[in-house]
Amino acid sequence: MRYQGPDGPHTLRADLVVGADGLRSRVRAQLWPRHPGPAYAGSTAWRAAIALPEPVPAAISWGPGAEFGMVPIGDGQLYWYAALNAPPGGHAPDERAALRERFGDWHDPIPALLAATPPGVVLRNDIHHLAVPLPTYVRGRVALLGDAAHAMTPNLGQGAGQAIEDAVVLGAVCAAGAAAVPAALAAYDEQRRPRSQAVARASFTAGRFGQQLRNPLAVAVRDSAVRLIPARAALRSMARYADWRPPVG
Repeated sequence: MRYQGPDGPHTLRADLVVGADGLRSRVRAQLWPRHPGPAYAGSTAWRAAIALPEPVPAAISWGPGAEFGMVPIGDGQLYWYAALNAPPGGHAPDERAALRERFGDWHDPIPALLAATPPGVVLRNDIHHLAVPLPTYVRGRVALLGDAAHAMTPNLGQGAGQAIEDAVVLGAVCAAGAAAVPAALAAYDEQRRPRSQAVARASFTAGRFGQQLRNPLAVAVRDSAVRLIPARAALRSMARYADWRPPVG
């Protein structure tokens, strides 16, 4: 495999090359040059992890074109995120202040969480994904893994999980050694591409009908439907994306 390093072109000889180099994968760009690459998904996200000794339940709240979520992560720490429909490339001199202006009148404890967040810890990122699925995750003895293969929106919280599944399957199919790599990579693509791309589609759809929805009538219909769905049924619908068993053997 030839690749462009910081000091010029190089040739790499290996039994297996794994392109796990993220959303803007250079491996993907080199071996799938006709693929358009990442696309802006229409939303910008802010997030932070803060110290918060008071117990706060995990929750997600929606507004028109907006979402705020909070997740306790143990040891008196809480992770929160916010997302808005917005043009890409934006920024504010004080991101926390901008968020307090936008979410300051939302329900408790959202204003308190923003007030408890030190100004310098807020991260802001535009959300990108691979809107055009790859036809294969494998080329020769090269396999793509994680965001390089199937970067997805975060609406189902499955980005890292799908990368871990990729790694487990790739390790399992390659256990027979270098001589079996071509067949192993074909098996990897067959096992991982349908599931990971289905999860990516579902995550994008969840965002379109969740955080990104703005039309007042559509929002009202969605909110009414959510109220009518039993909690157990809602959990089952989410669990099918997280329910996975590693290969045996």
